[in-house]
Amino acid sequence: MKKILAFLFPLSLLANSNLTTLIDLSLNNEEYLTAELYTEQANKQSLLSYAAYLPELSLQSAYVSNDKDRFITDPRESAFAKFNLKLILYDGGKREARIRYYKEALELAKLNKELRKNYLALNATTLFFNYQSLQNLIFSSEQKEKFLADTLKRIQDFYEVGLSSKEELQSIKAKYHLVHLELSQNKLKKLEIQKELQKLSKQSFTPEGEASLQDPKQEQSKSLEVSIAKRQVNFAKASFDQVKSSYIPTFFIQDSYTFYKNRYALDMPPILSPVLDPYLNQYMPKKAQSNQFIIGLEWRFFGFFERRQKFEAERIEMQIQKLNFDYKERQNKLELEYKFKELEVLKEQVNALELALEAANLAFESINTKYSTGLSSYNDYLKALDDKFKANADLELAKNQLEIAKAEYYFTAGIDIKERIKK
Repeated sequence: MKKILAFLFPLSLLANSNLTTLIDLSLNNEEYLTAELYTEQANKQSLLSYAAYLPELSLQSAYVSNDKDRFITDPRESAFAKFNLKLILYDGGKREARIRYYKEALELAKLNKELRKNYLALNATTLFFNYQSLQNLIFSSEQKEKFLADTLKRIQDFYEVGLSSKEELQSIKAKYHLVHLELSQNKLKKLEIQKELQKLSKQSFTPEGEASLQDPKQEQSKSLEVSIAKRQVNFAKASFDQVKSSYIPTFFIQDSYTFYKNRYALDMPPILSPVLDPYLNQYMPKKAQSNQFIIGLEWRFFGFFERRQKFEAERIEMQIQKLNFDYKERQNKLELEYKFKELEVLKEQVNALELALEAANLAFESINTKYSTGLSSYNDYLKALDDKFKANADLELAKNQLEIAKAEYYFTAGIDIKERIKK
């Protein structure tokens, strides 16, 4: 019997857990790397928004050719270079609204990155414990298959000498093949989990050891989903402020400095050239420089109701995000209350199944002794065997289900799952 009961203690569970390693590897996943790049991109855009307070310097250069009819003051050919220096003095809060907009976008990107990180940790934890459950089921099925194979051989020998019925032999044989099928199905499920583990970690990974998470306590929620919903309200408000500021004129100063070279190619009688050339050189120079200083305003005061429609759309979006935040906050509170109750029930389930396993082991020992001496039927024997292995499988599944539920509670509460793994 000691050999039969050995399946209750797989050697792999005695090793140290590598769950933390799996969570670390999940951060190499493309989903997390993408979230990091979005955060970096949002940071660049946020820094760029401050450049609106700096003056703008630009260069405009061109070559111009005028053919056919033209004014006498227009050159036949011209080349110029113009430097423009422009500084916005007041824009009705457009720049401030744009800065707030990109700042909220950056905070949203950071929160989404943290949410993705914890989601991948939850995924890693779920796969880890599902793999452990299947390992236990496979180990249990292998022991059950081996035990039934020994029993089948013994009944086959009894049947050949007339000490066992054909019905009993066929029942044991059918049970053996059903267990073999169950074992094959569990191995296939294990392959599926291994595939998901490789997708998550980007390498071949095998969960090892026995891991456990700390028992959750009723803590104040730090839900990342709720924080994101709150930031989305601020983001919508910043977008609304941008549209609102477009109703106010922009005041600016601008200085333009121009270098140009002209070729007029005037057609005039040669006799007039000595008289007109001094005046032409003075008022129509071939090379010249000019400087233009402007204090001005830009104000789009009518746009066929385009801004009004944008204004109303952004106002509605702000209301939508506020309602979404209220819903997410209420949903999170209810979800945490439910998950905490679920943990209490799962703990009771584990305790009950431990007692059930103990009872099933004792019952099988008794039935096995009676069956070996012919005092019990094969139906009673098969039922006791089923109860024994089922009790062990149910217990292992419940234990892993409890650990997964802990991880789900921490994820819902916005708590780093990795930090709650028992050392």
